[in-house]
Amino acid sequence: MMEINEQPKLRFVGVDILNIQFTSHAPASNVEKKNINVNCVPKVFFPSERPSLFHVIMDLELNSENLFDLALRAVGTFELNQRITDELKRTFINVNAPAIMFPYVRSFITTLTANMGQSVGPLVMPTQFFSGALEEFKEE
Repeated sequence: MMEINEQPKLRFVGVDILNIQFTSHAPASNVEKKNINVNCVPKVFFPSERPSLFHVIMDLELNSENLFDLALRAVGTFELNQRITDELKRTFINVNAPAIMFPYVRSFITTLTANMGQSVGPLVMPTQFFSGALEEFKEE
């Protein structure tokens, strides 16, 4: 008889924006558009009380010289249909979870900046590619 192995199922619960800071240095209409610097650092948190749940904490900074500074922290919540093992961390969590979460954060930033008038104008962040192991977030 052939054995069937069930693949782990990853469920994306959603994204919460916990903190956002924005500073405009000059209206976008008065400043030549500069390159936008993007720094995105995702980390992972495994709550001990729920062994199949994890959070990706994404700290994101965008800035353009003489135009604006924007920083935010977003938390994506994910659940697996089984206990999280080291193998699942390597295969699912490190690459897939940030890649699933990022478009929601990107869309939030575009919508936010589009509604800010001439401060910045709508920003469409470039796609980000995630690779390597995520640093584990430790509660302070």
